[in-house]
Amino acid sequence: MVKPESSTLRKVICISSCMVVPMVIVMSLYGGLEMCVRTGEWGQLGMIWLTNIPKNFIMALPFQLLIAGPIVRKVFRSAFPVGSVQ
Repeated sequence: MVKPESSTLRKVICISSCMVVPMVIVMSLYGGLEMCVRTGEWGQLGMIWLTNIPKNFIMALPFQLLIAGPIVRKVFRSAFPVGSVQ
C-alpha cells in the first residue's frame, strides 16, 4: 500500500488510518463495558459494542486526519527539527 518512496501525504494518511481502526475497536468495547457496568445489562454488551464502532469511526477518522494529526506533527516538528534527532 505504501512504499518508502511514496509521498509524505500518502504515508501520513495510511499511518493515521491504521492507528484509528484498532483504537476505535478497542475504545468502543471499553465504552460498551463502561455502559454495562453502570446499567448492569450485560446481555446488551455485544449490541452496544457493534453500534458504537461506526459512530466512533465516523468521529475519530476525520478528527485524526484534520485536527489531531496536523497539530501533533507541528508540535513534534518544532520540538524535534529535521536532522536534530539521531
